[in-house]
Amino acid sequence: MRRSARVKQYLVNALCIGGAWALASPADATTQWRISEYSSYVELSDGTVVCGEEYGSYHESRTGKVCAGGRYSSYHESRTGEVACGGQYSGYHESRTGKVCAGGQYSSYHESRTGGVACGGEYSSYHESRTGEVCAGGQYSSYHESRTGEVACGGQYSGYHESRTGKVCAGGQYPSYHESRTGEVACGGRYSNLQGSRSGKVCFGGLYRPRQ
Repeated sequence: MRRSARVKQYLVNALCIGGAWALASPADATTQWRISEYSSYVELSDGTVVCGEEYGSYHESRTGKVCAGGRYSSYHESRTGEVACGGQYSGYHESRTGKVCAGGQYSSYHESRTGGVACGGEYSSYHESRTGEVCAGGQYSSYHESRTGEVACGGQYSGYHESRTGKVCAGGQYPSYHESRTGEVACGGRYSNLQGSRSGKVCFGGLYRPRQ
């Protein structure tokens, strides 16, 4: 079996796609999880797509979901208005539906017309939108909880935060995971495993390596 096929099958098994588990991001809703040391993409049975850190392009799934590789230097907007920015991209993109992404080399944030928000990999603060959505930059060393209970952790943060509504994030320097009282779960950038919660959510640490 080819390496990409083995990775895909393992992720399908781990996520129980079609069953009870759902993919959660490693830090917060704006974080784009990528497979470490992987130079392609994986499309799961529900159309969810994940790109590798070493991948130099994007992939749009049959359901319109999209990912961008860590070595990709642009963005891609899917036919359904989903959007993903590459790790080498130095800007942001807002889709026709108001979805937004920020590149790994972007040093600010962008708030869309619908209140969506994304922070760049080189941004050293957070931003809370008018609708209470929040993002944290890759260079931010703390967390922020919005007035609506949304939460985001920065790439340089070494802890986790659980909001008053049970939302949770984990920083890029955090070596473990945290499951909230409502069953939300977040994995840190220094965590090397996948973790499922009692509610069926699952997260992946930044150092997670799918079995070959």
